[in-house]
This record gives sequence, structure tokens and C-alpha cells, in this order.
Amino acid sequence: MSTPMPSSSSSSSSSSSSSSINSSTGSSSSSGQSSSSSIVSSSLSSGSQTSGSTSTGSQTSTTSSTTTSSSESSTGTIPTTLTYETTYTPTYLEPAMMYDTYGVFLGNVYENLVWLNGSTTSQILPWLAQNYTVSSDRSTYSMSLRSGISFQDGEPLNSSAVYFSLNRVLVLDGSTPTSHGTQFAPDFQQMLNFSLSTALCGCRQVYNAQYVDAILSQNFVQVAGPQSFSIHLEHPNSFLLYALAGYNYGWILAPEFVMQHDLALWNKSSNGYSLPYSTLTGNLSSQIHQYFLDLVATCDSGATPSGCGTTYLDGSYQGSTAGTGPYSLQSFDATTNDLTFQSNPSYWGGGYQYAGGHKLVPFFQTVKMVYAPDLTTRELDVRNAGNSGQAMIIDLPNSNLYDVADRQAWTTNHQLKSTLSGVTITGPWSNIGGSFIGFNTNVTNPVTKEMYSFQPFADQRIRLALADSVNLSEIGVTVNNNLGQVMQNIIPPTTPPQGSYNSSISPAYSYNPVMVQNLLLDAMKNPITSFTFTNGTTAPSGLFNNTFGCPVLGANNQCSSPVAHSIVLNFASGDAVNQAIEEQIATVVNNVSSTYNMGLTIDIAPVPLGFMFTNIANEYAFNFNNWAVDYPWVLSVTGLFAPSHFIAALVNYNSAAYTKLYNESISADAAGNISGVIAISQQIASLVNQQVPYLNTFAAGNVAVFTSNIQGLLILEQTGGVYYWSGESG
Repeated sequence: MSTPMPSSSSSSSSSSSSSSINSSTGSSSSSGQSSSSSIVSSSLSSGSQTSGSTSTGSQTSTTSSTTTSSSESSTGTIPTTLTYETTYTPTYLEPAMMYDTYGVFLGNVYENLVWLNGSTTSQILPWLAQNYTVSSDRSTYSMSLRSGISFQDGEPLNSSAVYFSLNRVLVLDGSTPTSHGTQFAPDFQQMLNFSLSTALCGCRQVYNAQYVDAILSQNFVQVAGPQSFSIHLEHPNSFLLYALAGYNYGWILAPEFVMQHDLALWNKSSNGYSLPYSTLTGNLSSQIHQYFLDLVATCDSGATPSGCGTTYLDGSYQGSTAGTGPYSLQSFDATTNDLTFQSNPSYWGGGYQYAGGHKLVPFFQTVKMVYAPDLTTRELDVRNAGNSGQAMIIDLPNSNLYDVADRQAWTTNHQLKSTLSGVTITGPWSNIGGSFIGFNTNVTNPVTKEMYSFQPFADQRIRLALADSVNLSEIGVTVNNNLGQVMQNIIPPTTPPQGSYNSSISPAYSYNPVMVQNLLLDAMKNPITSFTFTNGTTAPSGLFNNTFGCPVLGANNQCSSPVAHSIVLNFASGDAVNQAIEEQIATVVNNVSSTYNMGLTIDIAPVPLGFMFTNIANEYAFNFNNWAVDYPWVLSVTGLFAPSHFIAALVNYNSAAYTKLYNESISADAAGNISGVIAISQQIASLVNQQVPYLNTFAAGNVAVFTSNIQGLLILEQTGGVYYWSGESG
């Protein structure tokens, strides 16, 4: 049966001194410009609406396609197990660190204070929080929790759990067992004291008791009562609620479960840690403080000399009941990369029931996330599941759409129609993200760890030449099958606040083989002689040498004795879209080089995805990445691409002009100047298009392939992943 998600009504008043929302009404009032976020909401729980719909509004993804299945499954038996065959393997399972697709899957275990509501980008829905009030200067957010909610291990949800969970993100400082300063801690710390974040200050923290005291003295979370608390910001902004709703670092965890399991790991003598509190004592508040002191005692010591101790949740090998969600994590098999989830019979039902919607009830007793890298296997398995009445979802690359979809229905009517019995296709849906290929300007030899003398992408002309070699529109049709539009700039079309995306800001490159020829000839005859390091400082003379080909062509219009160089372009194994892009680049560039005997050769080579991510930062001249925002706000986009930040660090991009504009946009947001944020963000998009540190390829466009006995899929548009699992008889 199909039941629509609730949609909230809103009103605004410029004279209001604060903004508030109460989940019992689902209505909101706000002062100033409204923030925005979006989900594709088609709940995968009993009594929710069907995933086969693509109607607009708050129900499902707003797309121009319709979705049908070829037929229902051949059996009326309702399955109790759902199998999801995926191509992904988890990088981290620790909520404070997780950034890949598993961060979406584990949203069935852990939950947020507030969440994203509807397919628009303008609604925040109270979830674990019952209501919230925002001060007029946006520096204080006061919240009350819903009563009667428990974690899966039986602990009560209360303000202490919020205090523990959010401060734990800050104390961890994005630390892994081998590094510091990655991932999500900066998303919160940017609202507080920058100097306490490794990623933001560019400095090295000393993780000790003084560091813990400094973090906690920020008063980020102030407990007011058992079910009430306030969040305080040193740097007010317009996106805190979206950061809390947007991704896994806002998940609220069971303090006692986490602390007991982490101490059991850290107390092992083989780790060599000297914990100040091998046993936690006193009330919960005291234990939390002791736990934080133990956590920093594992940093840069014992088994982790350049990171912090492994957390239990990062492995979760024996499962996790530290969440409030509809499923608990039963186990993770590190050998097979499979995860197993069990339904939570005591699930409280989610926030939709308090905003005009239905209570969410987990339908499947067991959900299995199975790593299945072989496409043929996945397609055969879902075909068999559709015929036998099993419940299954599979990952399908866009390039293989017509393995399961009717080509004519999609190309002629923009209708996704399954060609498999008992199988449904839904989509395409977009998220606030996309794909890009980065031009690394400081490439390192993986063996010697020294930078190569020849750094072709330090030259903007060579970057432009490669970008001009690609016909993205053609690849979008022939390989990506019209499942994602060509990116015009770094800001995706659906990015809030409204108006951030400007389609007239177009890239400096377009498919033009003649321009490729002219750019390469100019770069060959007049090679650059000035280079910069990642930190922006000028490289010593003679360290780099971009000479290739010859300075003057001979009488036959060719180089007689060219200085030869090869550039290897890597793509992830099985990635047909990026392979097609690189094949076009190689064909066009090698043709120009051959015509003039430049000695410049482009080679392409597949690399396992996991290995590429492990080594991507410095060792690939040309690397790809798919990305989605941490939270749905334009500053999350421009922050990802900002110099020294995550994406820019992958290609060693540094631009003083970008940094200046980005800081100005942060100041505008802090002042509540949303129109200023939009204008400056568009200037940033234009600047990046001119400098060409990246070849932006396609905005995200995804489809879900699943057996037709699954009647609902709740998909978070921000990350483009399936959020809730459930089902009902077909």
C-alpha cells in the first residue's frame, strides 16, 4: 500500500527574534533566509509509500521518468530476509570517520537529532529531538528530546548521550589509527575554535588532558536537564541543523556501550597504552570525562604512534546495539566485507509519525549487505530472486542500465521499465554531489616518495588540453545512459540555498581537438619554468622541468629528436564512464603528439578502487572521485574544494584567490547574509572554472534495482543511498 510522507508548512517573519519548530505540528517559522536540504522520501517500512512511484512533492524523487516492473514475483511468500549486493567495501564503520556508502546503510542503526524531510531542499524534521529553538543571533540552539526512546542495548536516550556523542566527534579530531584531522570533526569545529582542529589550523595537536579540557570548555553541548540541552556556537551560521541532519557524524550513540567496548580494546596489553582510567567510575558525567581522557591517551602512543586507538565501532565485528534505529548491526565479516543487520523489535517508529505521517516499522527480520564485485553475478542473482520471491537489491553502474532496463522505453519516453520478471527499477535521483577528475600538480613517485621532475598538470594549458579532449555530452548519452547531466561547475544544480547554482557559469573547456593541438604546441614551445608546492610556496629553480617535445618544429613540421614523456591516467577497475573519458583523452592527445612527433604519450590503466583511494593523494597524476556533501548547504560544497580541504588536497590545489573568497563566504553566512553567500559562492565556481584544477564530469544520477516485492525505499538525496529497508507483499 502507498502512503505519502508528510510535508511541513512554513511561514517566516523578519521581525522574529528566534526560530522554532515543534514536531507535533510539523510547521516551522524562521527569521531570515531559510536553509534547505532534501531527501527522496519513499519509506522502506511497513505502511509506507511505494518505491515504484516518482511523483513529486514530499513522497519521492522529483524526476521526469516513471518506474515500472515487468511483472510481480512468482510467489506470494513474504520474505523475511533482504539481501543487498553491493560493490562497496567499508573504509570505516566508526560514525565519526565513515564517509563512504556504508555511512548510508548504517543510518538504519544510528539516528540523528533532526533529519531531512521531503524531496524539496527546505525542510528539517525533528527526529530524536522533539523540538528546537534558535536564538536571534543563531549562536544557541535549544532542543528537547523525545521521551521513551531507548538505544538497542536498553540505555535510555537522554541529554548525556547527546553530550557524549557530539563531543566525542570533536575529541577524536578525525583521527584514525594512522592519522589525524580527516573527515567530519572539522564540520563541527569550524563553528567553534578553529585552533583545536588539525584540519582547520594546519597544525599538530597535542592530545592530552589539556586538549580534552579545551574541547569541552567550548561548551558545544550544554546539558540543561535529562531531556533538554543547548548547542552553543562560537561562529554562528545558517547550516548547523543541516550538519546535524546531514550525515553520520550527527548520529547519537549509546554512551555506556561505546565506552565499555572501547575500553575493552584499549586495555589490551598488546596495545601498549597507559590509560589514566582503566576502569570508569562515578556517575555517567564523570565516566564520560574519564573516557575522553582515555581516548586521547591512545593518541600518538603505543600501537598507534601517528594516530589514535581503534574504536570498537570501527570494526563492529561482534555487532553494535549502540543506536536507536530500526535495525541493529549483528556482525561484520572483515574477510568477506559482509554486514548483517537484525530488526529492532522495540524501534520507536521515527519522526514522521509526529508530523502527519506513519510510524516506521522494520519489515525484514534480517538484512544482509553482501560484497559482490562481479556485475554478472549481481545481475544473475537479482534475476533469480525476482523469479523465486526473494528480496534483493543490487548495485548497477549507469553504463549497464540496459542489462535490466528497456532501452526504447528510456530513450523514447524517459521511462525506466524493467526487462526482468519480478524486478523493479526506480530513479534516476540526484544528490548534492557529482564526479570530477583532478589534475595533480605535485605528483609523487610511489617508490621513492619523491616528486617527479616532470609535472605536466602544473601547466594550465596542459590541463585545458586534456579537458578539451573529452566530449562529455557524447559519453553522457552513450556510456552514462542519460543518468546524470554534465556538470557546469563545482556547485550541483540542487544545492541550497536556492540560487547557489548558476547554469551560466560554464567551464573554460569544451570538446575541441583543434584547441588541444594549439594548447599542447604552446606548452611544448614555451614550457613553464615557475612551479609551486601544495602549500603555495615557490619551488626552487631546477627542481621541476616541464620540457617535452622540442622548442622549434623542423621543416617537416615535426620534432626531430623530441624529449619524450608519458602520462598515465588511472581509472577504477570496472568504471566504464571514467574509462571512456580517459580513452577519449588518450586518443585525441596521442593523435596530436603523433602528428608533431612531440614524444608525449597518454596511457590509461585500471586500478582497484580500494587501492586507488588508499594512494590517491599524491601518487596519481590524474584521479577521479565521486563526492557528496557532508551537509546540504553551498558552503559544504565550496569547503570540500577549498585549498587544503579534502578534495583540493587530492590534487594539491592551492589558490590564494579561492581561499580569500571562501573566507568571505563564511563571514557572510555568519552575518546571516545569504544573498552574499550565494554571490560569493558563484564567484568561487567561476574562479575554479577558469583555473581548471578539475575536470568536472557528471552530476550524480542514480537508479535502484530491486525485486518487486520490496514496496518502499527511503533514499536520502543528499548522499544518494538507500536509507531504510523494509518491504511488503508484492
